[in-house]
Amino acid sequence: MAAPNRQMALMDKARACATFNSRELTYLLYGGKEATERREAAFTRIEDALGVSDTRKLPLAYAGQDREGQYLQGLAFGKALMDDEIKHRHGIFDYHSHRFALIIASPFGHNPLMFGPTLRLQTSPEQRDYWVPLLEAGKIIGTYAQTELGHGTFLRGLETTATLDLDTDEFVVHSPTLTSTKYWPSALGFTASHAVVMANLVIRGKNHGMQPFMVQLRNLDDYSLMPGIETGDIGVKMGLNSTDMGYAVFTNVRIPRTNLLMGNVQVLQDGTFIKGKHQKMAYATMMYTRDRIVHNVGFQLAQAVVIATRYSTVREQGIGFSPTATAEWPIMAYKSQHYRLLSLMAQAYALFFAAAECTTIYNQLTAQLAAGDLSLLPYVHATTAALKAYSTQVASDGAEDARKCCGGLGYSILSGLPSIVGDLAPMPTLEGENHVMYQQTARYFMKAITRIKAGLPVDDGVSYLATTPTSSSSSSASTAHCPASSPSDFLNPETQLQIFRHRATRLAFYAHHLLLTTTTTTTPTQQQPSPPTILYAQAWNTHMLPLIHAARAHIELFVLSAFISSTTPSSPQSSPQSSPSPQSPSPSPSSPPTYPPSLLTLRTLFALTLIENPLSPSSIHFFEDGYVSLEQVYSIRATVGDLLKELGRDVLALGDGWGFSDACLGSAIGCWDGDVYARVMGWTRGLRGGEEEGGGKGGGKGESGGDMGKRGFEKVIGPMLRGRL
Repeated sequence: MAAPNRQMALMDKARACATFNSRELTYLLYGGKEATERREAAFTRIEDALGVSDTRKLPLAYAGQDREGQYLQGLAFGKALMDDEIKHRHGIFDYHSHRFALIIASPFGHNPLMFGPTLRLQTSPEQRDYWVPLLEAGKIIGTYAQTELGHGTFLRGLETTATLDLDTDEFVVHSPTLTSTKYWPSALGFTASHAVVMANLVIRGKNHGMQPFMVQLRNLDDYSLMPGIETGDIGVKMGLNSTDMGYAVFTNVRIPRTNLLMGNVQVLQDGTFIKGKHQKMAYATMMYTRDRIVHNVGFQLAQAVVIATRYSTVREQGIGFSPTATAEWPIMAYKSQHYRLLSLMAQAYALFFAAAECTTIYNQLTAQLAAGDLSLLPYVHATTAALKAYSTQVASDGAEDARKCCGGLGYSILSGLPSIVGDLAPMPTLEGENHVMYQQTARYFMKAITRIKAGLPVDDGVSYLATTPTSSSSSSASTAHCPASSPSDFLNPETQLQIFRHRATRLAFYAHHLLLTTTTTTTPTQQQPSPPTILYAQAWNTHMLPLIHAARAHIELFVLSAFISSTTPSSPQSSPQSSPSPQSPSPSPSSPPTYPPSLLTLRTLFALTLIENPLSPSSIHFFEDGYVSLEQVYSIRATVGDLLKELGRDVLALGDGWGFSDACLGSAIGCWDGDVYARVMGWTRGLRGGEEEGGGKGGGKGESGGDMGKRGFEKVIGPMLRGRL
């Protein structure tokens, strides 16, 4: 235990100001005291097994590992996570690692994230009975190979083929072009023994579209590649370097006909192709993955904010704005820092509750799919697409802003923030580029509005489009106005929802109007007096941005609605994390959870900062039609100032409520005790590989000194100096 110092005293003083017990908030978030302790015990076991429990020592991950070292570390923690889940029968690490990186940071991560769900959702009963036990027993390691070098989310553009050879009763999997190389899947480089390969099914020259095939990549005895298969690692990336994201080229690789996953289609021995009734069930894997991504990025944003908040509490700089001040102020006292970090904290909690709601509707969908009911599929597909886009952008941008809030030390790998930012960097493009995802949601919306205009019913999740009074014309002016007449009115959750519903409805109808009118008319010319009809795809491209705006407005309404409904005391529902995955425990509290008032204040801050923040990408849409007046914007900004002041005492408690361990954060500047500078220097000295007081051995002779400095002198500095002398 380090002797108390000024930074630790500042942390203790700030933490003592809290108006609520952060531990009680942790219990609410994770489903109660028992579930929380079971979760924490799992983290402790993993941290002990990996030797990272002592946060006075430099984490091995920061010790200048080469590519092989990073990969081996990924294997080590991936195995530890798998072993713990099997031994203790839980699903805590199904979608995130012990550091809250998405589980594909481990080479074994596709097993629970994409490979396993595909085997459970898209196989016949016989195939499921064969493959799933092998996976669960750890006898095969899988990956999901869809993305190609030249193609991503546009499935019809994928080029890999699987051609039926009727003479041998086999499929021949082939990469016909350079751009058909499978590229990016985690574990594809060295680790996976099998892959679900998405390929065009070809029978007698006819293409029956993209289908999933089980392909064995490696011999299970010596792990040599199977004939006709070439794989490799794609190298260092911005993040997730502990896994072997790789490529694969297939040259006439033969697999049994029965390796076509036949849950949704069948191919008989004579080549007969039988299209299943539920072809769209193929989307289930993607929706599951997007749901897991949404959960994970919220935690990563929270980690970044917790680190930045703790550092801002003990980092002193400047003498503030008091004419009598002589001492430096903690940077959290500065309003800009206060605003940035609390609004980011609000976004992290909003994503947490929205992710729980996303899982709820996904579980409803899977129950209906099991009964052959696909009616909920379009809504869940649209919602998971938009929420994936929204959450990954908010988390990625927010973590980067939290890093900037920490100044120079935020730039250091020792802060833990570059790792979080780097691991979040691929998320806006992983499993669907965000602007493409928003367009998938917008297509669903345009169909819903067409149904509304025809007097037909729509899904409950978008029924507000039919009941919200708003202007659906092309005019930017609105006849409706926000009814709030005083600053206190904006504290009312229903007022907030009303503002968000108005914006979402107006933007959706406006986009529909643009699309409809553009597909039927253009400006006449002398050569063409009659206006021709424009192709729908061309019209869509013309108005793509309004369509994306409409999709984002809807999902922000969804997020706010989930935040409000999940934290309203009268809401008859269990805590959000009571059932994050099918394998997790599902406690059912006897009464609805009662969250601390500060969390409800933070919820209001989330809603109002989305409206008034000039840096918010879509704040202008709240008042461009006059629904929210300029005077009301001023009132909202004044209210935000009051909320920030009210939350000042609880900023640390709101961060502590996430329950992150110091080892989980992996940050020299974000530890619980606030002993920032001693830990930074201990870790820094550890980079040299020496024994230092309060530190211990670091990662060996890394890139900061030791042999590197000696070689630098021998090869460059010494000859340069001698030459000049």
